[in-house]
Amino acid sequence: MGAPTEGARLSTPAPSPAATARPAALPFAREARVQAPFVAAACALLLAVAVTWPVALDLSGSIVGHPGNDNWNHVWGHWWVAHELSQGQWPLHTKLLNHPEGGTLFYIDTAQAMLYAPITLAVGAPAAFNLTILMGLTLAGFSAWLLARSVSGDDVLSVLAMVVYGVSPHLLGQAYNGISETVCAGFFPLSLWCLLRLVERPTVGRALGLGLAGAATMITSWYFGLLTVLGSVLFMLWRLYTRHAVDWRAFLPRLGLSSVVAGILIAPFFALFRASLDAPDALVTRDPEFVKQSLIQHNVTDLSAFFTPGKVPSPDLKALYGEELLIVIYLGWIGLLLAFYAWAATRRWRSLRPWLLLGLVFFAFSLGPYLNIGGDYRTVFGHRIPLPFLAFFEAFPVFDRISHPFRFVTGVSLAVAVTAVVGLRHMLRDRPRGLRIGVVGLLCVAMLVETRVASPASLPVPHTSAHVPDAYAAMTEDPVEGAVLDLPLTLPNLERAVYVWYQSVHHRPVPWGLNDPMPRSLLVNRLTATLIRFEAVRAQSAPAMMPELDLAVGARTLELAGYRYIVVHERFYPPFKRDRVEATLTALLGEPRRWPEDRLLVYRLGD
Repeated sequence: MGAPTEGARLSTPAPSPAATARPAALPFAREARVQAPFVAAACALLLAVAVTWPVALDLSGSIVGHPGNDNWNHVWGHWWVAHELSQGQWPLHTKLLNHPEGGTLFYIDTAQAMLYAPITLAVGAPAAFNLTILMGLTLAGFSAWLLARSVSGDDVLSVLAMVVYGVSPHLLGQAYNGISETVCAGFFPLSLWCLLRLVERPTVGRALGLGLAGAATMITSWYFGLLTVLGSVLFMLWRLYTRHAVDWRAFLPRLGLSSVVAGILIAPFFALFRASLDAPDALVTRDPEFVKQSLIQHNVTDLSAFFTPGKVPSPDLKALYGEELLIVIYLGWIGLLLAFYAWAATRRWRSLRPWLLLGLVFFAFSLGPYLNIGGDYRTVFGHRIPLPFLAFFEAFPVFDRISHPFRFVTGVSLAVAVTAVVGLRHMLRDRPRGLRIGVVGLLCVAMLVETRVASPASLPVPHTSAHVPDAYAAMTEDPVEGAVLDLPLTLPNLERAVYVWYQSVHHRPVPWGLNDPMPRSLLVNRLTATLIRFEAVRAQSAPAMMPELDLAVGARTLELAGYRYIVVHERFYPPFKRDRVEATLTALLGEPRRWPEDRLLVYRLGD
């Protein structure tokens, strides 16, 4: 067990003079203390590999996450950033999406895509994306361990935080959704750990460490960057209020240095991000009114979902909208009970109080703008009950772009993790090391079982094949330029994003954006509008009279708009709809090239 920190010292009686006359630490004890971080990092990596198994066996051939979720957009983003950088261009504008206009785009995980760009260029975007997820979970677990050890002073028991936070149901849900930037949750606790170290001993080196960690937190995820700022402010206000011993003369200049370092590193990314949102041709926008409607109708936080065991999430986006996205905020009762025990058994420990403050503030923000319990908004005199998030949303420009307040649960999980470790340390104080290791191991296994059976998260996280059909590779041999239109057109937005991923092989424009609705150009074209109706209706036969001239004009319009290929994915169609689409396109464009192994029909325009 490591030496207790300041928080631990505040919780124990002052030692007697005899007790202070202790011999120097034994060499093997010092060695164990030095080796502990390496052992913890290895454990965090093994845990990340285990919860995403068997992706580690096939990094280039599979992709972490459900195939109907955001992983296609994110693996495409890794490819696009690396591709643009390899061409000597900054990835901020593309003609590959939203054909024929293109547009301005700041890929939301640009920082990590740049970091893993050499891997993308060497072995492919799937491997880079999978490593992003694996390293994100690893860093989350290891950083939680570092922070918990700093507060509790115990190397062994801090492993508990690795599970409570590092593979929390929420983070596993984000991995299921394929959202790599919100799986990168490790820089948040790392920044708080750096802040604690700077408060303890304000040195230039520690100030630089805090600045680098804070910048990494912000540029990898704006959400976690905001959590870090809020958490740091709350922690320092608590220290000021309680008059903890802080060398303010030394601390404040070092904190200023940290802020300058972080600001210099963050500023270019933030400027590009804001410019991309405000650009006239922005492919991704964050209009405050649209964000507010998303908060109310889609990205809802159900208060009961934090504590109610069950595999069905609330809200159930699959039942409501046919989406595979999971909103997972279940905290887990094992960690909560240990945290409650910490307060019951150690209520005089002043070191725990700032973690309670952080947990409560993050919990309040994670509830979103209005109180929702059991999937319904609660009202008083016919009006929804407003919550603190709403006031910040309307008062501060940064908050009016936050469309997923439930992600603040990450801060709650961290507060629970740190407090639970302190509770377990109090429970097992003076116990043999072997017993402590055994208890921690059993608790970690129990928490993983709880996550699997009592939370909406999937354990292990599912994965899907990264295979790109050979038909798209064949398109690279065609010297004629032109865009690709994949059918069906009406797949759900996130599932349809697989068409964007195929672009990484054929390198031709597509009409789709990222998470955008149907492009208007396809709605007004008579051919594609007819195909959309074919996909929507349940009639087993086509109309007796087809508008042949309109369909021919529509096909010609597509050709003039720069389309070269129409690809029919037979596996996405019911047989009768597939036959109708094939008959229509074959009559207009001639026989397609068939790829039976991938069940594709490829029509070429302009021949």
